[in-house]
Amino acid sequence: MIANRRVYGVYTTVFLIIVYLSFFVSGCSLFTTGTKSGANDTLKPSGNNLVKRIALTKFENKSFIGQDEFEEIFQNNLFLKFEKACPGISLIKPEETGNNSLSGKLPKTGSGQIDSFKIAEAGREAGMIAVITGSLIDIAGVEEKRGFLLFERSQSFARIDMIINVYDAATGTKIYEESIKQQIEIAEHEYDALMGKTPRCVMEFKEKITDALFLIGKSVCSNIKKQPWQGFVISGQGGGITISSGENAGLKTGMVFDAYDAGKIISGADGQKFFMPGQKTGTVKITDVFMDKAEAAILTGDNIKTGSVIKIR
Repeated sequence: MIANRRVYGVYTTVFLIIVYLSFFVSGCSLFTTGTKSGANDTLKPSGNNLVKRIALTKFENKSFIGQDEFEEIFQNNLFLKFEKACPGISLIKPEETGNNSLSGKLPKTGSGQIDSFKIAEAGREAGMIAVITGSLIDIAGVEEKRGFLLFERSQSFARIDMIINVYDAATGTKIYEESIKQQIEIAEHEYDALMGKTPRCVMEFKEKITDALFLIGKSVCSNIKKQPWQGFVISGQGGGITISSGENAGLKTGMVFDAYDAGKIISGADGQKFFMPGQKTGTVKITDVFMDKAEAAILTGDNIKTGSVIKIR
């Protein structure tokens, strides 16, 4: 028993000496502490940890209803309903984009169409991956027969006609275009008011219209969710660049992205211009992040400049 205790004591002493020497040589505490992510760390970004920021511009009123009614029913509710219908996407109000081309009257070509090239330029500068535009074309009364034979009856509806376009900030092309006809059931007196075509007639059923905006938003968002994340270089100097996305898009120091040339500018019909996607030109690494922009160092490539597009590797 005494011999066993001596052996045990020797083992214990040796173990303590080893632990002491390990602690002394390493110069570190026995307790680990958290490490701060810095520019020397390398992080692999993914579509799950980056935020897709999409601008929702002010819609145009091309219908018979008054502008005040349009503002109250549509403009004031579009963002709230679309935001609710688009989980996982960061919708940005026009006035919060920080860009006059997106917050005011949208730029038009000589033919009167929305200038998709200028929309793309504005989206890039504001750090958006896409821009949503739209118009209310009409609200019309519709009657349909429901039931069968003796039980047949007329049911009144209001049909909301809207055109919604989504522009890709990288190219200026439309990634979504749809003419939406959303019907909502209304009462007979609401139908009569609608058929009167007075500017305030829609106030009779404004809650039903705003509920329909949620369904329209779901239709739009189910398509734009497929759009991949991308960022844009807004300035470059020496071996570094500035990107128009920051903490608001989920960027962190150490993230590494592929960079692509802005591509050639090509002309289309009706005076429209577009960016043609370019080739991969190198890689960049995020070194400093602010709320709405980030600085990055060029790791490889010598043609990464203003207008270049960065994408997940």
